Amino acid sequence: MKYDYGPSDFDHTQVFVVSSLWQPPVRRGASAWERRLLGNWEIGGIATAKTGDPLTIVAGLDRSQTGLGKDRGVYVGGALLGPGACKKIVPCVDYINPNAFVLPAIGTFGNVGKGIIRGPGLLNFDMNFSRNIPLTERWKLQFRAEFFNIFNRANFLDPGTSSSSVGSSAAYSAANGVNLSSGGFGSIRAAYDPRITQLALKILF
Repeated sequence: MKYDYGPSDFDHTQVFVVSSLWQPPVRRGASAWERRLLGNWEIGGIATAKTGDPLTIVAGLDRSQTGLGKDRGVYVGGALLGPGACKKIVPCVDYINPNAFVLPAIGTFGNVGKGIIRGPGLLNFDMNFSRNIPLTERWKLQFRAEFFNIFNRANFLDPGTSSSSVGSSAAYSAANGVNLSSGGFGSIRAAYDPRITQLALKILF
């Protein structure tokens, strides 16, 4: 049971989130035309940075022959992270060193503890630009331009994860384990969404 003790699947050792909102000022003494053109703008953003989630190397096969589904890999030495997982597959990113782990012998559970490796971290910037255009005393037209992952940074998913389930909202979900028996063990072949842009018009009253 000692191999079941470790960090929770959703554990992140460092998490940083900051949001901002700025209303660009219009210079004093600006003309009516300049105020109409440059006034009522808002610029906002959310920056998110997280360290990776804990990953467990699971055997993926019933090597213990117990039917419990608790079999782990065996660490045989060397660097935990490193090249070699992608082989000749593209697009692909090497992450876990495949030569550092082997399947356990028949009748054994393996020796890898829970969460011994951290997955890739995340760094994401979302921004929005909006302007309220007065139409009448009560009605306003709002224009919005929103950019998710505005710098188009590649935020990689955990090894063995095939697709993103959270879009570009910078949420981050943990994987239960990395299957040692799967093809391409230790390689990353998917990432969160690239830059997404959306435009909107709203009537406010």
